[in-house]
Amino acid sequence: MAKFQYVKELQHDAFQPPDVNVNEFDPEAIFISGCPFWQETLFYSKKEGIRPWEKDPDKACRKLAKQMTAILGTMEARLRMRQKPESYLVRDALGIFLSVLFWSNQKPVSLINLKDSLAQLDIKPLNIEERLFYCLEKGNTFSGFRQLNELLLEQRKLIAKKGV
Repeated sequence: MAKFQYVKELQHDAFQPPDVNVNEFDPEAIFISGCPFWQETLFYSKKEGIRPWEKDPDKACRKLAKQMTAILGTMEARLRMRQKPESYLVRDALGIFLSVLFWSNQKPVSLINLKDSLAQLDIKPLNIEERLFYCLEKGNTFSGFRQLNELLLEQRKLIAKKGV
């Protein structure tokens, strides 16, 4: 079993490497639950993968948004019962948002110097830095969940407006 490890471009405290067998993953999948940034992992480590940020970012972002809707629904149900969502759900939601954010700017996700990476994006919600960092820190709280949901909605509107 090949133990999964994030490449340096994807290392961040909010994304601990999952205990999974990477040999079981489809190299063409754009979303793998519990393992955000699969395509970036292939790109940065092996220069492989389908590079959805280059080929058809609009279609890829729409697919991710559908996944995000299901994840946010599950998170909201847990929070309404006054229970914290499971960490893998929070990680998936944050990963999907970051993928949508970067891919809609036709770039792979890069978490190295995240603040600088965010500054280089053209299509992004207002005050993305402080809002995203709040979500990364408090993603399992109701206010963190709401903020993440709003960020995704704003990004989707910006994508539609720019015609990405």
